[in-house]
Amino acid sequence: MAQNMQSTRKTGSGSATHGTIMNTKSSKSAFCGTAVAIAAVSILVACASPPPASDAGSAAGANGRPAPGAAPAPTPAPPPVPELTPAQAKAQAQRLSLDAVDQLQNGDEAAARTTLDKAIALDPGNDLAKKLQEQIKADAQKELGPVFFRYTAQRDDSLSKLAQQYLGDRFRFYILAKYNDMASANKLAVGQVIKIPGRAPATPPAAVAPAAPAADTVAKPSEPAVVPRDDIAELLQKGKDLEASGNLEGAYAAYIEAAKKTPVNAEAVRRRDAARTALLRSLDREGTQAFQRQNLDLAITKWDRILEIDPNNQKARLERERALDLKRKMADKFGGATPPAAPK
Repeated sequence: MAQNMQSTRKTGSGSATHGTIMNTKSSKSAFCGTAVAIAAVSILVACASPPPASDAGSAAGANGRPAPGAAPAPTPAPPPVPELTPAQAKAQAQRLSLDAVDQLQNGDEAAARTTLDKAIALDPGNDLAKKLQEQIKADAQKELGPVFFRYTAQRDDSLSKLAQQYLGDRFRFYILAKYNDMASANKLAVGQVIKIPGRAPATPPAAVAPAAPAADTVAKPSEPAVVPRDDIAELLQKGKDLEASGNLEGAYAAYIEAAKKTPVNAEAVRRRDAARTALLRSLDREGTQAFQRQNLDLAITKWDRILEIDPNNQKARLERERALDLKRKMADKFGGATPPAAPK
């Protein structure tokens, strides 16, 4: 009896232990199944999600080159450059041209070339810039010719002043410097002898001293000088030739000389007056065109010449004042020398 009871306890205990083990295995199996299911869901979600956007660093390979198929990084756009109005471009080009004048006077041709290129780019019609460029490129000996006379520089002389006096344009100082093999146009010294292209002007009559009369010569009343007819004809022909070639200044000067020698010569007087009218008209046209191109110095020079010939020309006086006023405004805005006041 006792033995049967012990056997029954053992059997019950073994059954309980076996049940516990079975329950434990079942729990583990359930846990493993749940974990497998969660992992499977995670894989499905990962496959369905889009890949994260790659940054610039991941788009490049190990050697720094873009990976195949990767879009290149965009280049940042440069800041916008403000555009000049046509009037501002013309004013800037004129200021650069005047800077080039200073550079050429100091002998810095390379810098002047660069400055003039910028001026032409801003205003291709700038007269001063084109004129200076032509002088830089020109062969001075061929341009000005082999005929010249010697001139001794006086106090207050400059190549600009001599260019205005003998070449008709003060901005032609540079080709005059090249003509004399001068490295710098500012190096003209008092007493220096230079070459001036062309023929020397005639000696003024006042410079020729009259011959002293002999002591025993009886004084006679003065008689008007007799000018040979051939002389007058030669002057008139010279004026006609110059007028035909377009040299109105030269023609006017020839007719003036002829009229002075024979005031009663009607042809000389008529041609003098006609040449004067044509010259005034030409100077006015050239001054207006120079003003429109904003070449104010040339315009003022033309109107100054008109006032020399015709001091009562009100149009020239008003146009000159207008050019001077514009030049002062440009000097105030961009810097530079202030022009002289208009003559009274």
